Amino acid sequence: MTAAHDEGIVLRLTDFRETSQIAALFTAAHGQVRLIAKGVRRGTRARVAPGLDLLERGELSFLPPRGEADLGTLTEWVQRDAFTGLRRDPARLYGALYAAEATLALTEPAEPAAVLYTGLRGLLENLAGKAEPAAALVAFQRVLLRAAGYAPHLESCVECGRPPRPGEAAYFSSAAGGLLCRDCEIHHVEKRRIADALRGTRPEDGPAVEWFALLDYHIAEVAGKRLRTADAVTRLLRAGN
Repeated sequence: MTAAHDEGIVLRLTDFRETSQIAALFTAAHGQVRLIAKGVRRGTRARVAPGLDLLERGELSFLPPRGEADLGTLTEWVQRDAFTGLRRDPARLYGALYAAEATLALTEPAEPAAVLYTGLRGLLENLAGKAEPAAALVAFQRVLLRAAGYAPHLESCVECGRPPRPGEAAYFSSAAGGLLCRDCEIHHVEKRRIADALRGTRPEDGPAVEWFALLDYHIAEVAGKRLRTADAVTRLLRAGN
């Protein structure tokens, strides 16, 4: 079988037996891939096993899965960026871990999404640099939701079409796909009241921490579970504001 070549980011690592790991990566041309990396944890006095690290970017060669197998085989890995700046601040590191978890939750294996890969790489570069974490995460959440086909409608009520009146309570329903006005929200069980601070703002210019919390709610509803990193990220972002 001919090996595939790509660029990817390590999103999750699981130890497999004594010497190997199962790596979940998101790649530029192949989307999400799950690969067994044989022998990466085996070292000797003369040779240290290189291993793989979470949240690093590299060039890879791999044998795709065959038949009913859901695992390919990693044959080569060359690290290109370790995003070392993530480790200087818990909000940046946990924000990156949140993005990795959210990407795995909202994508399927072998479904290419070049725009999402670019957005994920850009987020890690921004968090490893000087970007404000909350704003960078909100921008990534929006890219992820668009790529997954779940971008919410936020400009007007998804049922009646009118924007919320000034000072009037507004709601968000993931199942409905976006904003609900006070008159229409009564028809929906699944909903969340939109924070007063978000009224009249857009994700790109509103309070980033509140927008993160709202879009995280939507991601959790779409994924069918609360992301494990979400509470820690929310707490760290609020502490930094």
